[in-house]
Amino acid sequence: MPQLRDETFEHALRQAAGFGGAPATIEERLARIPTLESLADLPPGTPVWVRADLDVADRDGVIGDDPRLASLHETLAVGRAQGWRMLLIGHKGREPDTTLEYVHQRLKDIEPGCGPFIRDWFDEHAETLTGVAVKAVEGLKPGQFLVFENVRRYAFERRLWTAVPEQLAGIADDFERIASAFRQGATVYVNDAIAAGNKDFSSTALPLAMGRVALGAFARRELGQHVVRAREAGLVIFSGLKLDKLKDLHGIVRRGRVELILAGGSLAMAMLRALGEIEGRERSIGAAGNEANKGAKAYVPSSAVEQARRLLEDARARDIRVVLPTDFVLESEAVVGEIPPDAWQRDVGPRTRALFEEEALAWSRRTRRRVAFYNGVVGQFENSAFAEGTRALVGTLKRLQQGGIQVFVGGGEGRAALERFGSLGDVTHAFTAGGTILKCLADRPLPFLEALAAQAQPAEA
Repeated sequence: MPQLRDETFEHALRQAAGFGGAPATIEERLARIPTLESLADLPPGTPVWVRADLDVADRDGVIGDDPRLASLHETLAVGRAQGWRMLLIGHKGREPDTTLEYVHQRLKDIEPGCGPFIRDWFDEHAETLTGVAVKAVEGLKPGQFLVFENVRRYAFERRLWTAVPEQLAGIADDFERIASAFRQGATVYVNDAIAAGNKDFSSTALPLAMGRVALGAFARRELGQHVVRAREAGLVIFSGLKLDKLKDLHGIVRRGRVELILAGGSLAMAMLRALGEIEGRERSIGAAGNEANKGAKAYVPSSAVEQARRLLEDARARDIRVVLPTDFVLESEAVVGEIPPDAWQRDVGPRTRALFEEEALAWSRRTRRRVAFYNGVVGQFENSAFAEGTRALVGTLKRLQQGGIQVFVGGGEGRAALERFGSLGDVTHAFTAGGTILKCLADRPLPFLEALAAQAQPAEA
């Protein structure tokens, strides 16, 4: 196995898993990681692992035009032109038994050179590729690719998810053996799965065992062009149910670029409650603040309120303006200025919609930071009764873009809302990977970038 420059496998794994101290910025990491073009000297027939973003939804086994599969095209085209034998690995959802068979069928329809789908490809007991997998790799013609079944079906892929630093030494020993087995298939590795930001074995540990590594064409462009630019946003609009976004938003505040924050959804509920505590007054967030509802998706625990409080205090210290909703649409469709204790808010009201647009456009007229970033939705936009807040925000984004602001939209619901109430052409760029982009904006480490950077310059033999 190739050794890392002045580092052991364990040390590199510790860094990639986020246990090795302060990470470098994304710009510094990208400067170190080779591009796909660096592999142009590989001879035809070279096998290459491709960590692909295959996490796409199907409807009764049918997959339509999905941007994540489309994003893989350029890397596959380079591999075909170079005559590589490409071994695609990836996951679908978090459940181990979810199959990638339908993804393989879709790739067969849209990409030339699609080879077989391999279901049972790793023997966890023997810690080796199965004979079927080895024969499939050997049977590929130059320029072809195959697809391995969901890598998360194997326990090693998920082992780092809940690991603590004290466990890393033992895990590293196991991972070295497993990664060595992967070298039976190939010793060259390309990561083009920008959405795969978790601590998966295939993106965090596997690169450390490879002789050559590179970042895929799509991932390089997304990170090196669009993400780097979005990191300079002076306006950020955050919303949604996922309260872990508070950590990302706090990271953005600490980076010091943002000037104005507009917040909705559960994030705003946490901040409204925290603002009340800071001001010494009670702010009702309705049923979302009732501990009896802690099993509900929209429940806001006290820990989130405390995190929101720290965020608001840091924003105030940095003179960052934070604008929160002033009226709400309830489940009953009634519009109120204060949420009753037993009620759930499902959208922002007309005053808030007008306030958000006024604040955003006023910011655009005075700022020297000509970048805005939007993530999430402010209501249950799938239901027409609770869609007006999100519809209005999409309109605001279009007006910002028309006024000379570069507008970037995160993946997931934010992109879906843009496509429903506007079009992708209304903004500068819409990402396909929400969580990864938020980590980048907040200066949180990306395991796959840490791993690629660690192995980018292996020690000389």
